[in-house]
Amino acid sequence: MTVTIAGSTFLGASIFQSSALIGRGLNNEMNGDALEALRTIDRKRFHEIWKKAQNDELQDLTEEEQRLGKIMLDHSDEYFNQFEFADVLADHEYDPGSEVNPFLHVTLHAVAEKQIQDRNPIEAFQFYNGMLRKKCNRHEAVHLLSTILVKFIFQILKENKPFPLETYRRTLKELKSRNPKKIDQLVENIQFD
Repeated sequence: MTVTIAGSTFLGASIFQSSALIGRGLNNEMNGDALEALRTIDRKRFHEIWKKAQNDELQDLTEEEQRLGKIMLDHSDEYFNQFEFADVLADHEYDPGSEVNPFLHVTLHAVAEKQIQDRNPIEAFQFYNGMLRKKCNRHEAVHLLSTILVKFIFQILKENKPFPLETYRRTLKELKSRNPKKIDQLVENIQFD
């Protein structure tokens, strides 16, 4: 099963949906036992991907899992312990007010990278290139795209509505020429139709 976000099909629905629910504090939307079971399965799968990435065994994984493994390696300085002990700490619930959920972080990173790679929507690719022209490095540009994406994902989860693709495209068009240092502030002011 897959999830489609802004035109890009990506990731197994269980990993994406439960990571998004856990990461955004929407735990009250699901039965606690079901949420814990999903979190445990997902974290154990992330741990398996992490181990394969560390052992340079990514070729055994799907394209999406390979992408996640590479991103996890890129973030190993920041999240090494969380990835290394993901299977043991599978029941840890991240507080969105005070902690970054590393699993949600790399998942969003992967979704943003997939949109850029596939140029779907094309505005994601254009936004990314706009940020590179504004002297962001690749990683920073992907994070800025993820910042916009998470605002939209949170909104669709909160309101249980379809992804507002045209609003997302319009937002990316508007923000691609803006100062990267102001993107976070501008994202807070996004209005949904």
